[in-house]
Amino acid sequence: MRKIESGSALNLRIRPARKEDLAGLLALESICFKEETFNKRQLEYLLLKAKSLVLVVPAEDNKDNIIGSMVILLREHIAHARVYSLNVHPLYRRRSIGSSLMDSALGFLKDRGFKKITLETGMNNTAALSLYEAKGFSVDRILRGYYKNGGDAFHLVKNL
Repeated sequence: MRKIESGSALNLRIRPARKEDLAGLLALESICFKEETFNKRQLEYLLLKAKSLVLVVPAEDNKDNIIGSMVILLREHIAHARVYSLNVHPLYRRRSIGSSLMDSALGFLKDRGFKKITLETGMNNTAALSLYEAKGFSVDRILRGYYKNGGDAFHLVKNL
């Protein structure tokens, strides 16, 4: 476990998601996103069948309550990964949970020989952009009309 220093202390435990985490992942998804959320069938596929890495951070006081998650699609044949989703419950933000999830994922990918990771984020999502830039990602293009609501996104890339 890792102690986090910002806000109140957390004993952060990041682990691979399990089938039993599905309800907690769905709840976190609905809290973090108003549009373009994963439904149960999509999350179940990502968790159980897809070539993916799904990491979760359970709450200290209720292990069924997920306060952070990250979904990464793995393209092993080209050593390329894509961050599909990074969620932190609003009540737990600014406590390095997103940063710790990213560090865990990057370590996993490097250890397995992945060479590149990409992601997309809304152009107005300054908190996410700050995190990704701090982790060594750089914007390589703008994706116009990327989101269902017509919003634009940045496509970011990091060589591992």
